[in-house]
Amino acid sequence: MKITVHGTPENTKSILDLLEDQGISLPCNCHGANSCGGKQYDFPCALVPHEDITVTVHPRESFGGLALSREQNKNHLPDTLLIDLGTTTVAMVYYSSLHKTVFYSEVFPNPQLPYGTDVISRIKYDTDPAHKHELTHMICEVLSQHYNSFLASHKNISIETCLIGGNTTMIHLLLGLSLKGMAAAPFKPLNVSPDKLNFCQGSTEIRILPWLSAFIGGDIISGMLYLNFGNRKDTCLLVDLGTNGELALVYEQKIYTAGTAAGPAFEGGGLSCGTPAVPGAISDVSLKRTLPQTRTIGNKLPTGICGSGAVSILSQLLTCQYMDSSGILTNKFPEDGLILSRTPSGQKIRFTKQDVRQMQLAVAAIGAGIDTLCHSAEISADDVDQLCLAGGLGYHINISRAAASGMFSSVDTTRIHGVGNSCLLGLASIARRPDDLSRRIENLRKNSHEVILADNDYFQKQFIRHMTYEYNSAL
Repeated sequence: MKITVHGTPENTKSILDLLEDQGISLPCNCHGANSCGGKQYDFPCALVPHEDITVTVHPRESFGGLALSREQNKNHLPDTLLIDLGTTTVAMVYYSSLHKTVFYSEVFPNPQLPYGTDVISRIKYDTDPAHKHELTHMICEVLSQHYNSFLASHKNISIETCLIGGNTTMIHLLLGLSLKGMAAAPFKPLNVSPDKLNFCQGSTEIRILPWLSAFIGGDIISGMLYLNFGNRKDTCLLVDLGTNGELALVYEQKIYTAGTAAGPAFEGGGLSCGTPAVPGAISDVSLKRTLPQTRTIGNKLPTGICGSGAVSILSQLLTCQYMDSSGILTNKFPEDGLILSRTPSGQKIRFTKQDVRQMQLAVAAIGAGIDTLCHSAEISADDVDQLCLAGGLGYHINISRAAASGMFSSVDTTRIHGVGNSCLLGLASIARRPDDLSRRIENLRKNSHEVILADNDYFQKQFIRHMTYEYNSAL
């Protein structure tokens, strides 16, 4: 399909970055270095357009529908249901594996949210004998309701396969497995037989991706499959900016994984005026002498602030001297918080001191996690060839501002790209080539090394370092 990329005389972004701004993430074998000679697409990947340019993007390279945008194709009936079972949200995509198109997609809050915004809270609730299997019944019932509602509206559709990815805790809860081993160190998930993960429900084959550890679940395995971690020759880092902050680094065909407790702030949780990355969420903020200038998802009227907007504010507080290099707020920061905008009903959208601390902790956890994985691989963050941001935050985040906060350590910003929902993209790739799935997962498992951050001295040192900003040359 033809896509028009809007360039201006002042533009400094590459054409790949501009396409990402329009919601289209394209893989690039040379990461924008143009060493491929521009042969991968009909344009040089390092091109910086200074005027409008129209390029051709093959439909299979456009994953807008899988990223839960409005792009859907009603011409091809779906045969596969893809489910990303997240701690905060659940995404369901009805997909045609033959035509590689999305028929319909929806995203909704995980019904377990009232019982804890993070996996630790859910584990604690579920392991209380008084609440046995309560969360399991809850998620199963909601998934069934959404699925049956869809089928009732589309009686000519038959779903042959359902593929499910999720973090280790969510899948345990889905299957009603005991979480006692995950309630305390050393955090051991159950070993389950394949028939627990692959079974039939009526005429539909259900395949649930396995977990590598307590902190690296099937959603990250799906992302690694999508990014071809089993065969990559470069150094690639997958960063899933969700509640759990999962990280996976492939270097010299060895894979290093870790989970870092970023908390729910990246998904809008725990913030005074937080909201998920939905239309109307403030996704970017510029602090000027007068009122803050904000941008919302879909250019809708503001309803709250999502994770990308909060990350943007954090870097702005530093550059505009609302915060000093030691991470302490100055007198410029209002006592009752920054007023960013107002909702359609006139309610003030604030960013408070507590919100600042929540974001500092979340950003420091990711930055320190990246440092620690690289340290375990005996490389520097400077050596990372490509950093792939997964999750909704990766689509809307201002990469240069996030880098100024130290979130990506010292990874070159030109090597950082949003890939959208890597779990769904991986599930879609599995739907297209399901036969060798077991072999590919076993290859990942065989080459993976888990880095436990909870008792890692290097991580603790880097975390404290990332809570201050004196080291940051980007400021």
